[in-house]
Amino acid sequence: MTRTVVSSHRSLSRSLLCLAIAGGLLAGAGSAMAQSANGQVGDPDSWHSEEFDADWGLAAINAQYAYARGLTGKGVRLGVYDSGTALAHPEFAGKDNRAVIMAEQLADGSFCANTSVLTGDNACFYSRGDQAQISYTGFNANVPENIRRIIMAGPYVQPGWEFNTHGTHVGGTVAANRDGNGTHGVAFGSDLSVAKWSFNAVQEWQRTATGYSVVRVPRPSADDATIARMYADMNAQGVRALNHSWGLATEPETLEDLDGYLFEPENEAYFNVFGDASRAKGMLQVWAAGNHNKVVTPETAPQAGLYASLPRAFKDLEQYWLTVVSVTPELTLSDFSMRCAQAANWCVAAPGSDITSTYLGGEDSLKGGLVTNPDGSLSFDITAGTPAYGYGDLSGTSMATPHVTGALGLLFERFPYMTGAQVRDVLLTTATDLGAAGVDEVYGWGLIDLKKAIDGPGQIRVDTDVVVDRLAGGAKVWEGKAWDDWRNDIGGTGVLTKSGIGWLRLSGSNSFGGLHVREGVLELTGANTYAAQVDGGTLVVNGTLTSAQLPVRAGAGLGGSGRIVGNVRVEGAVSPGNSIGTLTVQGDYAQAAGSTYVAELSAGGQSDRIDVTGKATLEGGTLMVLHAPGQYMLGQNFNLISAAGGISGQFAALDQTAFSPLLKFGLSYGANSVGVEVTRGLSLAGAGTTPNQIAAGAAADRLGVGQGIPQPLTQLFPAQAIAALDTLSGEGHASLRSIAIDDARHVRDAALARARSGRAEFAADGEGASQGAWAELLKSGGTLSGDGNAARNEYSGSATLVGYDYRFANGWRLGVLGGSGRSDNDSDRQDKGRVKSTQLGVYGGQNWGRIALSAGYVHARQDLTLDRRIGFNGFADRTRASYDGRTQQAFVEGGYRFGGDSWGLEPYLQIAKLRAKTDAFQETGGAAALSGASAESKVDLATLGVRFNVDLKGSQQDQSWLSLRGGIGRRHASGDLTPVTQVAWRGGSAFAVAGAPLADDSTLVEAGVAARLSANGLLELSYSGQFANEGNDHGVNARYSLRF
Repeated sequence: MTRTVVSSHRSLSRSLLCLAIAGGLLAGAGSAMAQSANGQVGDPDSWHSEEFDADWGLAAINAQYAYARGLTGKGVRLGVYDSGTALAHPEFAGKDNRAVIMAEQLADGSFCANTSVLTGDNACFYSRGDQAQISYTGFNANVPENIRRIIMAGPYVQPGWEFNTHGTHVGGTVAANRDGNGTHGVAFGSDLSVAKWSFNAVQEWQRTATGYSVVRVPRPSADDATIARMYADMNAQGVRALNHSWGLATEPETLEDLDGYLFEPENEAYFNVFGDASRAKGMLQVWAAGNHNKVVTPETAPQAGLYASLPRAFKDLEQYWLTVVSVTPELTLSDFSMRCAQAANWCVAAPGSDITSTYLGGEDSLKGGLVTNPDGSLSFDITAGTPAYGYGDLSGTSMATPHVTGALGLLFERFPYMTGAQVRDVLLTTATDLGAAGVDEVYGWGLIDLKKAIDGPGQIRVDTDVVVDRLAGGAKVWEGKAWDDWRNDIGGTGVLTKSGIGWLRLSGSNSFGGLHVREGVLELTGANTYAAQVDGGTLVVNGTLTSAQLPVRAGAGLGGSGRIVGNVRVEGAVSPGNSIGTLTVQGDYAQAAGSTYVAELSAGGQSDRIDVTGKATLEGGTLMVLHAPGQYMLGQNFNLISAAGGISGQFAALDQTAFSPLLKFGLSYGANSVGVEVTRGLSLAGAGTTPNQIAAGAAADRLGVGQGIPQPLTQLFPAQAIAALDTLSGEGHASLRSIAIDDARHVRDAALARARSGRAEFAADGEGASQGAWAELLKSGGTLSGDGNAARNEYSGSATLVGYDYRFANGWRLGVLGGSGRSDNDSDRQDKGRVKSTQLGVYGGQNWGRIALSAGYVHARQDLTLDRRIGFNGFADRTRASYDGRTQQAFVEGGYRFGGDSWGLEPYLQIAKLRAKTDAFQETGGAAALSGASAESKVDLATLGVRFNVDLKGSQQDQSWLSLRGGIGRRHASGDLTPVTQVAWRGGSAFAVAGAPLADDSTLVEAGVAARLSANGLLELSYSGQFANEGNDHGVNARYSLRF
């Protein structure tokens, strides 16, 4: 601390703001070997660059461990109140650093802007925090030349100019950039707000009554209101900690003198200017203990200064205050440093000897001097001058203090959910003890240690409510879901309260004043000894907790797989384990009325459990069982509570809503245990909502447990179970018959078309006998929409038909046809079917004038294949069956034709009888494979419609060569419109399953064109469609016929 003469009376004023800087500037520090220019997260040694090692203090406080955790101070704003911090120095570039302007408010309400007038009516205080104080030492005119020569040649204060580098040096130690140059600050990623308490200074050598001495020229200083506005600006800018590397020029030497200042009523308002800044927003204030020039031991060094001791008089300020003493590289008190003394409870030690940081030079560029104004006032005019920016060494508690402020910046980032007071306590309680054991009057709590501080507090020194409402800062180095992990062993006499929604883990061995869990999750993984209670949130004990009584209040929870030594009473909820696990209670256990035991059951037979060495009392409450992956075996038992001292009472209710109602859990009570047994619940048939589901469910209900289907089905909820029953039922086998019947109409239409050929004028048969041959290519497709019981099916197919017919002279036409085809279908239940058909049929027709009659019979032999894919939670199977089928149809059609040579209109009536039969089958596959009985569907069709044609010919042609054709009709179906098949799983009883139904009423549409390619050759292209609510069917064909 620079020694200056100030008033010795105890009433304080603005004159007490004086710089606390150690006596001279020391030579530059030696550099260390650089190991890495860019540090790596997780590797503390990688941060030892030349820049890092230039300040030995960084390693002394273990800053490299904080950097390796990803901490730089980014997003944190710190403050410096000093002699001016030259933010134009390159080490402060590229960040949101801010200058605070301090200006005295004048009588007219305006603010001072004076930068030069020192005395007189126009003198008032003004400063910018980013401009370093400039000082000048000159000779008064009353000092003769020969005296000046003696002074300039001797060991005296020399005349000349100076940029006061103190504030810039302090600011650099806090936050200088890590940019590969010089050195960097402790919190090099933080932003600064800087204020300057000093006006530019002038002093002169003057002749006095006692000789020649240096006399300071009076200058403006900040009044209380100006200081208060500075603090308000700092708070408005979000400054979390403010560095004060200054104090009184002459500090009180005894406690009596100190207390005379601190407890003087006239000084209370002034001191509250400093205290109110912290009370308002929780800002921490970090104070240099002060310097001296006496020859003393650490134990006899002078006591900490006045400002550093304010909590002695204002007890509420202690939580915001830090006092800092300086140590050497050997970690002993620096020979200039005051000791903590009366400030020990809020005092720490930090490196302050020979500290390298940002520095100002360039004094030779300064010009100007002291000017006497016409009114007799003095001004200090500076006409030129630019600082030079570099690096230099200083010593003092002023240099130790910014190491602490920067460390706080890293911890603010590390613990974003903590208050400033709580972060301060982390720094205090993790310090490395120096000197006498414990908190002592020399070093206070000891040397700050960031390696330990980044792992949480070392003590809960006062009752502390930690609101964990956001994730911890820096890199996550712990496992699990915790938002933060305090890994230190924590002691102290305070009670820790955990609030906030976050998850906090204590993984050390802890013994402090008590624990209250209020919100969120608090997890214990180490050994813990204290009185604990859970008022809200959840306490997870994965280590050991020794607490004579552990009450878990209503609305709160207890979990974990650790051990509780003491009696436990649960009025809220208990959920042992972290998935499946056992919570041990080394004492008695009580489950209160209205409480809940949440037990997770593993399908493998494991479950959550509470092991009690004493007795367990069940006063009621609810047992809630939760589901884990896997299948629960019917008849399985789970042990949930074991009590060596016996069990009394029962649960009032069992909640199994997490499980399907198809399973049922029953409580069982023994002398020393409580468990649950898995049995059948709701029947599968009862879960069904459609006839197929109910039939399949009833059959599944009758299956043995080991068959493979009942076990996974009972794990499902009803909505899942009915979907599973749909895929298991095998309805696709029945649907294949509907598809075969629907698709048969295309062959029937082809036979009837040939039976009718030669009747109209367009391709009329001649006189006498004739014969013809034809070939037809057919593409068809359609849908069976399903009825909610059976699924929707889409099918598509193709066929090739050939035929021969003979027309007798009497007009009768008789013919035969044959062909083959294939139809493929997909259902919404992942069934894939295939029907391969071989067709053989006869047809005939005759007309008597306008009256026509046609008839036919077709027999189709079919190979049917159905692939089913069955999959639901806990079950997967694929089945396949190939078997034979037959479709037979007989049909007759009569019509009456109207028209002339070029057009025709023919109403008609068609009757058809169809029989579709399938053989018995056996699917290949697993438990879902079905066997099926032979089945038959009989369907009768009646169609009433009208056909028409228009024949076209050219103007020079005698005969038509092109005919346009169409038709519309309405078809009614009766008989076995919904196909049914009897099926059974292996080892099960048969049940009936219905397929997609056929339409009972549908509309038919025909359209086509016929072209005579030669006198005897005819090409016909046509489309036919069948439309109904139950499904649609479409076909296109090309037929070529030759008459000879």
